[in-house]
Amino acid sequence: EDGVKVVTELPGFALLSDFAATENYSVFVQPPVAANGIQFMLSKEPGKTLTVEDGAALLHLIPRVGSGKTAKTLKIPFDGVVEAELEFVNAFETDGKLVFDAIRSDGKTVKATKPVSYPWGSSLDEFAQSTSKKSLMRYTVDIGSGSISKQVISDLQCFFGTINPSVSAQNHRYIYAAVGGLGTEVAPPQGIAKFDLEKKETQVWMPREYEFCGEPMFAARKNASPEEDDGYILSVLYNGKSEESEMIILCANAIADGPIARLPLGMRVPHGLYGCFTNAEEAKWSTEEIERRAKLADKMESRGNNWNEVKSDFSGLGLRLDDFEEYFGDIL
Repeated sequence: EDGVKVVTELPGFALLSDFAATENYSVFVQPPVAANGIQFMLSKEPGKTLTVEDGAALLHLIPRVGSGKTAKTLKIPFDGVVEAELEFVNAFETDGKLVFDAIRSDGKTVKATKPVSYPWGSSLDEFAQSTSKKSLMRYTVDIGSGSISKQVISDLQCFFGTINPSVSAQNHRYIYAAVGGLGTEVAPPQGIAKFDLEKKETQVWMPREYEFCGEPMFAARKNASPEEDDGYILSVLYNGKSEESEMIILCANAIADGPIARLPLGMRVPHGLYGCFTNAEEAKWSTEEIERRAKLADKMESRGNNWNEVKSDFSGLGLRLDDFEEYFGDIL
């Protein structure tokens, strides 16, 4: 940040999956973790040797460059659900308090004993067995006293929470998220929800039973008004009948009305794929550049299982040296 690096040592195993930032702090949550030492040395996948334990997670407030603040580590009260793999939506500071909203997963609801891979299940029951119950939560931290309180914003099965990026690190009114089609029960992301934190109201648009929305992305309306929800929500919708995807566009201030436009993509986009919206020049890639990057990603994925193979022509990227010329040109 600003060309300066802040180094902070965390206790134990730092199993960190996400973070948020406020005006003065970077916010990390570290769940209690235990490791099997023998398995760690013998396993090809060290991450699978770690297990999350019941207990209080640690909240780390790391001062941002130039803030003049000191680092703080606080315990989040344990209520029976471990704060592991929090998906941060936003965080902000107000009146001596730090507030962050996040989607929390209850790992105790996962009954599957074997890891699954995309598409995560061939039936709703199989998906439910391998997926945790999720809730949208608000955490309020008194920076002075160190006390932390929790509030359930919604018990709907939520995924991919987002806000209007213009209010990032500020007090926000609206949260948008993908939600399951079975209310509070475990189900794959299907509809789009809008949570009004001021009025404590929720709007939901749910597509047909064979259609499934992915991550919602906020795109500001051109010449937008000061209203926080003056913009659009974009999402990739997968049609289970045609096995093709389309981009859908909803008005952010009228989510329940459904899409105002549906743009067929003529291909299948994996359901649940992460994305973002940007109008930055550097993201306007040519067709050739997109194809090159896709080929590179495919090659890295196909070589991923050989990550710890020791050979002289194998790089840390998962590519052999003869691949570099194909994808990057003659750079060696």
